[in-house]
Parts: sequence; structure tokens; C-alpha cells
Amino acid sequence: MTEQALLSIFRSIMEAFHLKGELEDYRVVKVGNINDTYFIGTRDALGKRRDYTLQRLNHKVFQNPHQVAENAYAVTSHMEQKLLSAGEKDLRRKVLHLYRKENGEFFHRSEEGDYWRVLSYVYDSRCVNVADEEILYGTGYAFGEFQRDLSDFPAERLHRTIPDFHNTPKRFAALRESALRDAVGRRGEVEAELEYLLSKEGYISLLEDLHREGELPLRVVHNDTKCNNVMFDAETRTPLAVIDLDTVMPGYAAHDFGDAVRFACNTAAEDEEDLSKVSLNLQAYRKLAEGFVSPLLDILTEKEFFTLPDGVLIITLELASRFLKDYLDGDVYFKCRKPSHNLIRARCQIALAKDMEGKMGEMKEILTALSVQKKFKNCEMRQKF
Repeated sequence: MTEQALLSIFRSIMEAFHLKGELEDYRVVKVGNINDTYFIGTRDALGKRRDYTLQRLNHKVFQNPHQVAENAYAVTSHMEQKLLSAGEKDLRRKVLHLYRKENGEFFHRSEEGDYWRVLSYVYDSRCVNVADEEILYGTGYAFGEFQRDLSDFPAERLHRTIPDFHNTPKRFAALRESALRDAVGRRGEVEAELEYLLSKEGYISLLEDLHREGELPLRVVHNDTKCNNVMFDAETRTPLAVIDLDTVMPGYAAHDFGDAVRFACNTAAEDEEDLSKVSLNLQAYRKLAEGFVSPLLDILTEKEFFTLPDGVLIITLELASRFLKDYLDGDVYFKCRKPSHNLIRARCQIALAKDMEGKMGEMKEILTALSVQKKFKNCEMRQKF
């Protein structure tokens, strides 16, 4: 799309949502594998500057865009009410706001048939991709607080916008089907990766089995807990708002914890080709875990708490299976920025999972130590944030 065409769409969106001022500038947000995101700046006749987030939802991935919006609106409204009741004065820095048109709709449909929406812009904030210990701590706390604030929201009210999104056994079944179909003739390249992943089929159903047995409750979970989905104060580096709410659905606490660790505690990038660089950083894991469990120690059940490390390994195995399936299918889901990108990603996640297996005992010991320090840690975290 040309810049002229993009600017024309921006102006159409501004008109549809009655945003104030004239378009002054914009920038592309390069983070994210699914949607296209832009920050725009406007200025009115009195010189007042306003900023917004515009996003084109990938409706091939999110096939029910209105359900995505309804979920996000439901949870943000719930969180807003809690913040207001607690006397929060800077609401727009603590929770995303979804703009609606006069008719109540959340989306503007472009001439090309795309779904565009407007979200609030978190002022004086930044997101990070590489986290030091302070950011790890804050990332964990932000997502733990997110679950805590929604612990009294009935998860069954939410749409399952991507059915079976973190149903790991079904993800593995889909991988097996793609391997049998071999749509683009790539299976011969990935036999070793397939063999390793499919050897874990007996383990990856653990969370689903425990839920079926009544030992793991469904909760409202974010489902994409990367550190770059938390906005931090640009100066103090304290966590502000959790963003990217498209995948908010019913799920398990272990999924959110697991994905946060998988992303932030890998010693290498998610698509590192030199697998000798890939491992789980246990010190990073410890800091993120401290932040995550602090708001939740009085909420999580004992079974939930002690299966959090299993969630780390299971979610890593799941993502490896998704990357490998997409590679076998011809790269139809994830954005690819270089040849064999999905295969590179899959191999990286497999290397990480193998390292996690060897460190599972230490991961559980760290959680046990945190449970012993419950009262002290809970007090300390609440004072910091």
C-alpha cells in the first residue's frame, strides 16, 4: 500500500470515529506477527496535540472481529470500574480504551474490506523487546495483576475468538495432520523436529487433563504475555497498561505465565538460528516469577501454583508445533521475514524446550521458595507498584 493510500485510510478512520484535529504525523509499529499497527498524531485549531493507536485487524486470523472487540471491551470496562473505585486518576495510562463510532461499532471497514479500529495511546510510555531484571519483574507483575483484576470476571462470558487457541493436544493433532498432508512438500526437511515434538504428546495434555478432572479452574487470561505487550512508564520503568487484548479468552493461569517466561527468559531471540545460544535463563525466570505470583498468591489454587512451570514447557512445545505446522502448510499464518522463517522459529523453540526439560526441577524449586515467602513478597510488590 502506498503512503498516499494509507494516509487516505487514516483520514477516513478519523472521520468515522469523529477524532479531533487534523492528521499531523504517523509511525509504523513494527512489533507483532498478526495485525498492522500505527501511531498517529493529530492537532486541532488551538494547537492541542492528541495521539491515537490505529490497528488493522487480521480478519483471516480473527475471523469474528466483533467478538474480539466485545471481549476486549468487556474486560477493559471491568478493569476501568475497578480502577475508578480505587481512586485511579490517570485511567488512560493504566488500561486501554476502545473507541466506538456513534452507532456503537468498534470497526471502520475500508474499501478493501479491512477492519480498522482506534485504541487509546498510552502517553509517556515505552514497550521493550529485551528485558533486564527490572523489566522482567514488572512484566510478571503486570500480567499477574491483569489476572488478579479479572479474577472475579466470569470467564465463560467471553467469546473463544480463536477456538482451541491453547488446546495443546489439538495443536499437536493439527501438526500431525499437516505432516501427513505435506501440502508443499517440506516434510522431508523436518523429520527430526517432528519426531521430538510428537514424542511429547503424552505430556502436553497435562493442563487439559487437570481441568477435566476439576483441579484447574478456567480464568480470564491474556494468552500473549510477551514483555512488549506491557507499556512501561518512560521514566520510572514501572508497568502501566497491558495491551494487545485480541487473544483475551478463557484459559489457564499457567498459559500466561508460561508464555511470558518462554518469550522473556530465552537467552536468544525467538528466531535465533545458532541454537547453541538458546537456553532458559533461570535468574530471569526467577525475577519474572516473583512479579507474576505476587498479585496472585491469594488467588491461585495450590494446583495452579505448582503447575506454573509445566505451563512454561507446554506453551513452548505448543508454539514449536504451531511454527512447524505453518512451515509444513506453506507459511499461511505467521508473517515471515526471511526464507524458512517458520522452520527457524520452530527449531529455536525446540532447543528452548529441551533446555527447559533439564531445568524443570530448578524451576519448581524457585516457585516453592516464593510460596514460602508469601506474605513478605506480597507486601513488597504492592509497595513497589
